[in-house]
Amino acid sequence: MIPSAAPSIDWRTVFMLLPQRRFTAAELARAVPVPLSPTLKTAIAMNLGLMAPLLVWAFWRRGAAPTLVFMAVFFVVVAIAGMSAWRNPSGTVARVAYWVMPVGGGLAVGMLLSRIGIDRLQVAAMAQLVALGVLGLWFTIVHRHQYIEMRLLELAERERAVEMAQRLASAQLAPHFLFNTLASVQHWVATRDERAAPLLQSLTRYLRSTLPMFACALHPAADEIEAVRHYLDVMQARLGARLVWSVDVPATLRAVMLPPGLLLTLVENAVEHGIDPQLAGGRLALRARAEGGQAVFEVQDNGPGVNAPRGDGIGLANSRERLLLTHGPAARLELGPAPGGGCLATVHIPLPT
Repeated sequence: MIPSAAPSIDWRTVFMLLPQRRFTAAELARAVPVPLSPTLKTAIAMNLGLMAPLLVWAFWRRGAAPTLVFMAVFFVVVAIAGMSAWRNPSGTVARVAYWVMPVGGGLAVGMLLSRIGIDRLQVAAMAQLVALGVLGLWFTIVHRHQYIEMRLLELAERERAVEMAQRLASAQLAPHFLFNTLASVQHWVATRDERAAPLLQSLTRYLRSTLPMFACALHPAADEIEAVRHYLDVMQARLGARLVWSVDVPATLRAVMLPPGLLLTLVENAVEHGIDPQLAGGRLALRARAEGGQAVFEVQDNGPGVNAPRGDGIGLANSRERLLLTHGPAARLELGPAPGGGCLATVHIPLPT
């Protein structure tokens, strides 16, 4: 067992120094798409709205108008610096305000002491306000900075996970299908079978549509459907009348973004486990519809139904993992018996609002 490294002391935090890393505009847009939410704005406004009347009441009765002016100005500075720090904790406005506030506050208190006879309560209140403002700004900068760093790290890890899942899906994209098809082409060419040329043409189109498919995390359903059609053309040439297939996806759903190879994997499973094992072949249908704010894609065959190999395959597990990584927990892949017999695979993708 390798011993874990002892935690080290972060002296920058001990001495309340600001984080060194500066975020780029692209990093901020990626990690914080909504910099300042309406909820946060409302919370800030309510807290300031409750605090201000109390301060006015406390100091107005003591004839402390200069103190009230100082506090009002300081509140504004803290609010501007705090909101700037929330949007960009490594930005110049927040970082400069963090060092300027105690210096400016101290100078203002000194000027008031030298020119106006203010009592100890007012001095203590102003000093406490400056200290709380600086401390609050420092906590805001450090907390937000750590949040953005962790968010960027999380997104990077997710991208690596998607990339690894895509590589696995690409490697698992039915290599036996390619070998069997090439064997058929070779045999038909050797026997001068006229089916060789159409099969080779369909296989070429299939490869052209699938080879670049896994270069991105998501692609339109239209591209996926094109790859499915080319695959079914190849299988149609090999199986002949044993395979009857149809594709019915409305134009409104062809722009839905899908993990590459998702529907193709389901169609390949349907052909391999539902159509090919039957001497008489069977029917396969790919269809889609919009339902309850989701795009629902279905792959149905009239084969023997769900069995262990189809239910526990690595390809389906990988598809579920990629759905989770790219669309979150609202997306899901379900496998079950089809009405009237066979297998029905259903994919639910949330539609953008």
